[in-house]
Amino acid sequence: MHRSLICLLCVLRISWSANLYPGDSEVRKGVHAFYNYEFDHSIKILTQARETYPDHPGVHFIWAAAKYYCSQGLDPVLATYDTLEKSLDQVQPLYESLVKNYPNDPVYQLYLGSTKGLRARSSLGKKEWLSVLVQAYQGISIIDDVARENPKLFDAQLPIGIVEYYAGISNIAIRWAVELFGLNASKLSGLTRMSQAADHSEWAWIEASGIMSFLYLWVEDESELALPLTIKLVTHFPENYYFNLLYLEALIRSRQNLAAQDLIGVLDIKRNDLSPRQQNWYDPYLDYEKALLAFNDGDLKLSLNLVHRTIKHYAGELDIILGFAYLLKGKIMDIRGDRESARTYYTNCLALDNFSFAIEEANQYLETPYKIH
Repeated sequence: MHRSLICLLCVLRISWSANLYPGDSEVRKGVHAFYNYEFDHSIKILTQARETYPDHPGVHFIWAAAKYYCSQGLDPVLATYDTLEKSLDQVQPLYESLVKNYPNDPVYQLYLGSTKGLRARSSLGKKEWLSVLVQAYQGISIIDDVARENPKLFDAQLPIGIVEYYAGISNIAIRWAVELFGLNASKLSGLTRMSQAADHSEWAWIEASGIMSFLYLWVEDESELALPLTIKLVTHFPENYYFNLLYLEALIRSRQNLAAQDLIGVLDIKRNDLSPRQQNWYDPYLDYEKALLAFNDGDLKLSLNLVHRTIKHYAGELDIILGFAYLLKGKIMDIRGDRESARTYYTNCLALDNFSFAIEEANQYLETPYKIH
């Protein structure tokens, strides 16, 4: 990735066409529960569906993803990787067998590729970037072949788009490697593919919309493009706390302060339904959003207190929000005339070395003090 960017390879999620496979309706219930933060219910549904419909193309992969995200809400980060790897160890042999049993059905190949690609998630969390690329390609190579032969399978466009985008913003060695694999190392091509998935796929639109919202908000600095995507996500999945945080960022960046304040009140209440691990993860994110809103309203004292809490208690696996927290604190220090402290926080932001536009701004303000526009 949500370094973070590739929240991506965290979920190379492929869908299936409506009513083609026995068990579709049950699997869809599991998927909806999954995205609406009903993880235990989702796993229960999907576990039963795996037993009843073992030949369903999506059920095993989605079950593995649900197990991983449920673990994220309960366990330390390293333990979540163990959960993911053990689940994929169960799932991958099943897909290898299903591909042999259904050689003329490309959807099984898509899920085999997705399963292999999802193994990159552990390497992503550990910031082992070369392993991310290698493992992702093992999946993408399968998906790309299927996509070329089946151009109407728009779900396949998402993982390919993610890899193309990632390569497009990476160094020349990674761009060269991706192009060697036959893909286009281009931000524009990547965004176009992800947009096709968001607009035309039946289920991949969910993940595509979430990833594009993330990129528009924190990598591309195009919050106006993120807003309609986040509205769509929270309309369909109102209990998804992460989607609501994306929506909140889009509202604040769009200067819709009253709507943002109302949403903060809702999220303060929804927080009580999160697990302790999720609260530790998301509380600093929400504090950052509150700090940003206070900053925009000119309440520097409140903003400083909130952003300090974000930095002090930051527990997220990935560091995009942390970088923006350092950047915001640097701006506040500059406004207060404390140039030395401001430079310290800009330097802290730069040290994260992620792909967010906060890095560019921190580098700018390290040279020239931030001033209120």
